[in-house]
Amino acid sequence: MNSGPPGYQPDAITSLSHGPIYIMEILTTYLRFSFIYVVMKLLVTGVPGTGKTTISKKLAEILNLTHINVGHYAKNHFDFPIEEGEIVVDEILMEEELEKLENIIIDSHIPFKADKAIILRCSPTVLFDRLSKRNYNMEKIKDNLLSEILDYVVCEAKDIFDEKDIYEVLSENMDDAIKEILEIVKGKGISLKNGNHHNFLTEDNILLIEK
Repeated sequence: MNSGPPGYQPDAITSLSHGPIYIMEILTTYLRFSFIYVVMKLLVTGVPGTGKTTISKKLAEILNLTHINVGHYAKNHFDFPIEEGEIVVDEILMEEELEKLENIIIDSHIPFKADKAIILRCSPTVLFDRLSKRNYNMEKIKDNLLSEILDYVVCEAKDIFDEKDIYEVLSENMDDAIKEILEIVKGKGISLKNGNHHNFLTEDNILLIEK
């Protein structure tokens, strides 16, 4: 007789014939049952290509929170200007709007106030490949690589959050990143204040930009 949350099938997890997608569905069901209901406001941020939206959506499903993609939300609720195909968000107005909402995951490259800030990090070589697949032009790719190398998002987050509430998470593998973030939500993560920092300011990474 199986024990565990609805949908939990121990035998299915060990069967490779179901594939990784099926296994992830089983894991998601189990984790959602474990967390039941989380009351919090979580920021998931990082430069483009670090996996914010993919990871935020999965976290929202597991934690029973509402996923708020700031770009999409702004387009649907405000008449902000569009420049070069991208919406220019009025951060003050958006902050006021987000403050009205509860139990949400804020998915944004711009840091906004929350209980905890999760900064997704990615090695510049992996980031280069991801942005290239999005057909970004080389100038835009290099700008984002430089932002990652120089900790641009981390510095912005430090203007809003105490370092004890900032957590850097390597997002080169989605499943590993989600597991680490869930540990952070449980209070078991290592914050920026406690020394968890990814340093991408290396000679090899600088040469990647100069090519």
